[in-house]
Amino acid sequence: MDVDVLFFDVGNTLIYADPPVGEVYARALAEEGFCADPREVERRFEQTWAELRRRRAAGTLEYGMTQQESLDWWRLVVRESCRPFGVPADFDAFLRGLWDYFGSGDAWAVYDDVLPTVRELRRRELALGLVSNWDVRLEGVLRDLGLWERFDWVTISAAVGIEKPDPDIFHHALSRCGCPPGRALHVGDSEVEDIQGARAAGMRALWLRRDAASGGPGVIHSLTGVLRALER
Repeated sequence: MDVDVLFFDVGNTLIYADPPVGEVYARALAEEGFCADPREVERRFEQTWAELRRRRAAGTLEYGMTQQESLDWWRLVVRESCRPFGVPADFDAFLRGLWDYFGSGDAWAVYDDVLPTVRELRRRELALGLVSNWDVRLEGVLRDLGLWERFDWVTISAAVGIEKPDPDIFHHALSRCGCPPGRALHVGDSEVEDIQGARAAGMRALWLRRDAASGGPGVIHSLTGVLRALER
């Protein structure tokens, strides 16, 4: 595969919540006197997030473009996720604690295959970028984790006002590096946001399925699969 620029998704592609969101929420609830099973909290969080995304008005950004818009989104997510287990009396302080925590590198871990893959891609003199649906905190998280400076271009939905799978966010990223779509590859874990979105923009794409037992054309199970794909 002959490409000039590689773009990556961030969440569940390069980094993951460690410990998981359900465990963090359950621990925060316990500090407020509420008992909650982390696995149940995790399930409730995922259900809430999916439902709120479905109910979002067409054309609106999930995380918004400002800190206040992002906080408003997460206020809904956190309140509804916690409702079956208990909502703290001072909910704003509770929310702010979670906001600050997930806005730091302390809440996240980098997958073991990320840095070796990035170093090898650099050795091959390939340009690297990120395209992520995230709120205004992503730059701080990436800087804390030592990832920000490893990429030439970072395109964040909250900064540009476009979210994947809209092909325009990929066009924006491509315009920044001056790369034609056919010479760029995007790697991500979401079939809709990453794979369908990138291909709609005319890019090549690899679907990262870390936990899948089997694959197929265009599917990889770790980032080292990117290196093998480039050699074909």
